[in-house]
Amino acid sequence: MRTADPDPKGSAGSGQATRAPARKTESAAVRYLPTVIPLPLGPTTAFIVRDHSVLLIDTGNPGDETTILAAMRKAGIRPDEISLILVTHGHPGNYGSADALRELTGAPVAVHEADAGAMRLGFDRLRFPAGIIPRLMGFAGGGKTAPGSSGVEPDIVVRGIADLAAFGVRGRIVPTPGHTSGSISVLVAGGTAIVGDLLSALFPGGRPRLPFRMDDPAAARRSLRTLLAFGPERVYGAHGGPWPGTEVLRRFGNGR
Repeated sequence: MRTADPDPKGSAGSGQATRAPARKTESAAVRYLPTVIPLPLGPTTAFIVRDHSVLLIDTGNPGDETTILAAMRKAGIRPDEISLILVTHGHPGNYGSADALRELTGAPVAVHEADAGAMRLGFDRLRFPAGIIPRLMGFAGGGKTAPGSSGVEPDIVVRGIADLAAFGVRGRIVPTPGHTSGSISVLVAGGTAIVGDLLSALFPGGRPRLPFRMDDPAAARRSLRTLLAFGPERVYGAHGGPWPGTEVLRRFGNGR
């Protein structure tokens, strides 16, 4: 931004021509942080991360591809700009439209190896803990084939921390098991974390809490501590948020 010279040489009536201040030139190109765009899909939320390329995180249920494409058009994003479709965990509400969107965008589908089998089968193997709230909500334990869901074959299998630079996005994948054994989160440059179902809220605007459905509650707490060690400033979940990183740290940083 150019500011006016506080003491320009020459003045009116001096008889000397006033020299205009020299223009400053930009020494380097302006740099922008990645943009995170939530895509509400009824009971869940998918996310677009727009950087040098575009990352799609989760795809909702079967049929949600229409809503996702409409949101992309509204944001001025073409289908062929999607470089990767990343599934945070093997739950049909998170990968249900992955096959359709792979066909429409040409982007590969990635999932952690521990949840790849469930995604291939279209199988919901997530468990509910024994507790009064799950019972009141009518939840039952065990796994089942999700209605209307078919299996999705991944193109890429994630095994550990992975850099997303190869897909044109400044960020990394971090395994965060607990909700499922293959749950992953995404840390985006600029201090944003997208955590899938690692955290959830009971109602819009609600505080962050562990979800009802977890394979391993102790592992989920460890995953949160791992994630918080990166110092995220803003945390998005598929079922709630965003929450300030300080709030998540206050609630879970001590291992609760």
